[in-house]
Amino acid sequence: MLKIPPQSQSATERAFTLIELLVVIAIIAILAGMLLPALGKAKEKGRQTFCLSDYRQLQICWQMYYEDNNENLPPNESAAGTSRETWSATARTWIKGNAYTDTNTANIEAGCLYPYNKTAKIYKCPSDKSTVLDQGKIPRVRSVSMSMYMNYVPELWDVTCWHKSSEIKSPPPEKALVFIDESEGSIENSRFYLNEPPIMTWVDFVSIRHNNGAVMSFADGHAELWHWLEPNTIRIARNTKGWIQNQPAVPTGDRDLGRLQQCIPRIPIR
Repeated sequence: MLKIPPQSQSATERAFTLIELLVVIAIIAILAGMLLPALGKAKEKGRQTFCLSDYRQLQICWQMYYEDNNENLPPNESAAGTSRETWSATARTWIKGNAYTDTNTANIEAGCLYPYNKTAKIYKCPSDKSTVLDQGKIPRVRSVSMSMYMNYVPELWDVTCWHKSSEIKSPPPEKALVFIDESEGSIENSRFYLNEPPIMTWVDFVSIRHNNGAVMSFADGHAELWHWLEPNTIRIARNTKGWIQNQPAVPTGDRDLGRLQQCIPRIPIR
């Protein structure tokens, strides 16, 4: 007769108790809580890398343009408006339209830099989650602006900005700001407005999307990620209601505004 060996333990004795299951769940939750921030930082680091690469591509387009046009910098002209929705880049500008209202990439594709790299996504930071008119529906298509001191008035008689690449000497090209990731609370037309010293106020706002930092590029072709140091800079960058108005004056020693002002020419430049 076939004999079935007796079980050493009952099914009940082999199962997890409720307390053991709760302990396991608690351990998993603790581990997840420790890993998720690290994963989030890793993803953001990846987006920073993509953003830096995009800005280098834009710089190549910018340089190819002036090499093809007798050292003349890409136009950076904007038409004045009465509201954020009505300020826009003109038809002869490196980018057209208004980043706050544009619902597609048509104005990017119509810009004078687009033929040098027909990839619209390089005009938008991968960490930018803003939407058209802040309505939460259509993602915006652009987060990059150009320093107003790069051919904002594209007429050779003008003395308020650089017009040719050969004019960029003080500061030198490696320190001369070209493109910058602008805050979703102020971006609209083509240019990033920055007061020259001794005026210590913000007009347009810098982005803080990359761990309280923003990507920018310079006239020699390189791109950098700058982390902002002043609490006031972070506060202003989060202000989505402060469009087109000077913020209260900041201290003369403001490290962020002062550092950016070192990247623009002293007027007159010639």
